[in-house]
Amino acid sequence: MQAWRAKENALEFLRVHLVDSYSRLPSYLYILEKTYLGSVVKLQKTEDNCFLYTFVALSTSIKGWEHCRPVVVADGTFLKSTYRGIMLTTSTMDATSSILPLAYTVVDSENDAWRWFFEQFKHAYGEKSNMGIMEPRRC
Repeated sequence: MQAWRAKENALEFLRVHLVDSYSRLPSYLYILEKTYLGSVVKLQKTEDNCFLYTFVALSTSIKGWEHCRPVVVADGTFLKSTYRGIMLTTSTMDATSSILPLAYTVVDSENDAWRWFFEQFKHAYGEKSNMGIMEPRRC
C-alpha cells in the first residue's frame, strides 16, 4: 500500500494541471529560443494578460526552407480540452520529397488568427518568388 501511494504521489507530481501549463508557456518559449538560436517565437497576450496567440518557427526549419519547393501547405485543427483553441500549422516538401514542418501556432479562436499567423510566418521566412500557399481539401 505504501508503494502504491508513493507511485500515485509521484504521478500526481509529474502531471501538470492545464492552468499551470499556460503559466509555464513563457518560460517554455524562452527555452526554445535559447536552445534553437535563430528561431522565431512569439507570445501575444490580451491587455489583461490572458493568452491570445503563440507562434513557433524553429531555426532548423528556417534553414531548411532555403532548399525547399516554394509551396506551403497550411492546415488547422481544433483543440478539444478544457481550454479550447485552434492549432494552425504550415509545412512543405524538401528536395527529397520529405515533409518539413515550418511553423505552428496555437490561437484562442480562428478570428484574425490566420492573418496574424501568416504575418509571423512572413517575418520568419520571408517570401520566395512563385511562392504558393494552399489549404488541404476537406472531404
